[in-house]
Amino acid sequence: MTRFLTTRTARAGAAVLASAALLAGCVTTNPYTGERANTAKGATAGAVAGAVLGNVVAGKGDRTKGALIGAAVGAVVGGAIGHQMDQQEAQLRQQLANTGVEIQRQGDTIRLQAPEAITFATGSAQLQPRFLTVLDQLAQSVQQYPNTLIRIEGHADATGSAAFNQTLSENRAQAVASYLMQRGVDPRRIVAVGFGSSRPIASNATPEGRAQNRRVEILLIPATDG
Repeated sequence: MTRFLTTRTARAGAAVLASAALLAGCVTTNPYTGERANTAKGATAGAVAGAVLGNVVAGKGDRTKGALIGAAVGAVVGGAIGHQMDQQEAQLRQQLANTGVEIQRQGDTIRLQAPEAITFATGSAQLQPRFLTVLDQLAQSVQQYPNTLIRIEGHADATGSAAFNQTLSENRAQAVASYLMQRGVDPRRIVAVGFGSSRPIASNATPEGRAQNRRVEILLIPATDG
């Protein structure tokens, strides 16, 4: 009897893992970047985490079966998250093409980097008209994908005092947050922070470098991301 149950569990586990493997193999190509989508990455990571959780839940009764079931569930959840972010990334790349906004993918997080040239005048936290079109598209996207959280990061160059730059960067991030809320985005989904001049991406020794450092970055993060 014990042997029969063990064999039955093994067969069920094999079927579960096969399903997870099929899901992990569903990799698509982003039509705008040519990059392979992240659905498989999310499924694989979810499967590993699910297996650990399944082991814990199963306890000493049947750890193998618990791990197999947990792996499948984790793969489904992880794959769904990756697929959602793939879709949102593709949409944003299409909508924000030729706006000057740089879009980067970091795991399941989408980072939008908006340069000073279209966002704010030097030393100002007032949104420029060219940036409003970008924010309109962003507001539409995050409302279409309600499981996305928004983290807005303001940055400044090294001109002026550290205190001034810190306040300026916070005001810039808050200006973006306020506009998104005016466009209907739930404020509970938004976090706005400022980093002053502490995170430069170019040298502050040249006008060109300082212009790159005066920027706003917007991170779109899955709500399930810890």
